[in-house]
Amino acid sequence: MILLLLCGRAWAEQPRVDGKYTATAYNQQGTTASGVQTARHVVAADPDVLPIGSRIKIKHAGRYSGEYVVADTGEKIEGRRLDIYIPSERACRKFGRKRVTVQVIQLGDGTHQAAKDAQHAVKQDVKEDLAKKAVGNAATEDDWAAKKTKEAKTAEGADPAGTESAAPGPVPK
Repeated sequence: MILLLLCGRAWAEQPRVDGKYTATAYNQQGTTASGVQTARHVVAADPDVLPIGSRIKIKHAGRYSGEYVVADTGEKIEGRRLDIYIPSERACRKFGRKRVTVQVIQLGDGTHQAAKDAQHAVKQDVKEDLAKKAVGNAATEDDWAAKKTKEAKTAEGADPAGTESAAPGPVPK
């Protein structure tokens, strides 16, 4: 009976990290608090709530809903707040402030290695989603847009009809 009370008490004291958060966006490039470079699928969070190296799924973030790694912190990021890295300043302003839902996939241990491992896992999950054409899981709408742009550029560079001559033509003036 005492064991049950002690276990129940320890369980009750653990903070609930899944749930509602306030999300904003940032586009400052560089090295994060965990030592990884800013990139898509990186968020800043309060390390007392979501430690560095945590893998999370963010929902209700519009085109930025997907899987992320907590790889950064910020002095204004306290409590249940997230700052999502988005490379474009314009897109950051458009994102504004959103109430999002977070589901923790794996809680990090606060180390640089945990962040690197989590970032690798997130990239792998995104790659698998894109290959399976799965929508709304790890890959964000931005990932899909980037993939389509890459495919279009690849198609533009290809000459499926074989009509390109071996010798370059005159340069237009």
